[in-house]
Amino acid sequence: MPHIAIIGAGLSGLLLAHRLSDHAQVTVIEKSRGVGGRMSTRRADAYRFDHGAQYMTARGAEFRAFLDSHLEAGHVARWSPRLISLPDDGAGAARSWTAPRYVAQPGMNSLCKAMAEGHAIRLGIEVATVTRKGEAWALGDTSGDAIGTFDWVLSTAPSVQTQRLLPQGFSGQGALAAARMMGCYSLMIGLARPLDLTWDAAEVRDAPLAWIAVNSAKPGREGPQSILCQTSNAWAQDNLDRDQAQVRAEVLECFEQVTGLAVGTPQYLALHRWRYASVARDAGQPYLLDAAAGLAACGDWCGAGKVEAAFDSASGLARAIADHIG
Repeated sequence: MPHIAIIGAGLSGLLLAHRLSDHAQVTVIEKSRGVGGRMSTRRADAYRFDHGAQYMTARGAEFRAFLDSHLEAGHVARWSPRLISLPDDGAGAARSWTAPRYVAQPGMNSLCKAMAEGHAIRLGIEVATVTRKGEAWALGDTSGDAIGTFDWVLSTAPSVQTQRLLPQGFSGQGALAAARMMGCYSLMIGLARPLDLTWDAAEVRDAPLAWIAVNSAKPGREGPQSILCQTSNAWAQDNLDRDQAQVRAEVLECFEQVTGLAVGTPQYLALHRWRYASVARDAGQPYLLDAAAGLAACGDWCGAGKVEAAFDSASGLARAIADHIG
């Protein structure tokens, strides 16, 4: 059986591992300490924050069927928050979603944790080099140490990182260069004394902030009140390289301004910078496959930048590779 290396243990990488495990020996390599990618959950004392993807929508039949199986297993729940728009224009800010939203429980990374069971996953290793060695690919880490040799290398990293990592001879380099991703900031606020809120989530207009969620009010969550704020992608992109303490203070001030609530001194306050959080321009292809070279790539940057886009891209690539090596 061929040996496949999958770079990234987010939803795309784990779906590839699941779909290809009957066709190859699969190793998933992840630079972080845990699985999930942008479906991440931060734990800080008693507080929990989904500081990456906030929820999932399911428009396609294949992704709906996938979520249904995890709904039955209890890894996923439907989320129907008390939703408002901010600032209130005086006409009543309460609103509702027209399509259902879903969250993994008890954290957004719980779905990926369930998907990771039974697979060979090497955590805390960042792939830095992909070099041809005979008929195989040799992978090396950031310390210069060898990771191993593989017949196939599949990258699910953001498009910019994949473009830098895969060899220039990879046939998908043009599509990778065409894709454009934007950043986002996540501010995590943990409160010993909860704010008196009549809503669970807010879509914010005309401000650095774009989204606020009472994370502790999501299904399956426990613990004290935790609030997650995310900036607009355009504002984040303009402020990615600013002093992070200044950004944190400005985003907290924006939260207080748009909500009219004084936070005081939070029990926990942290800022996370996502350099590649959303897709401004996709790659123009559902996945990138260079079968002759044994290289491929996929991710949400092949589509609309949502969780479902990551699923669709990986699902299509898995079918193509299974057909090729089958």
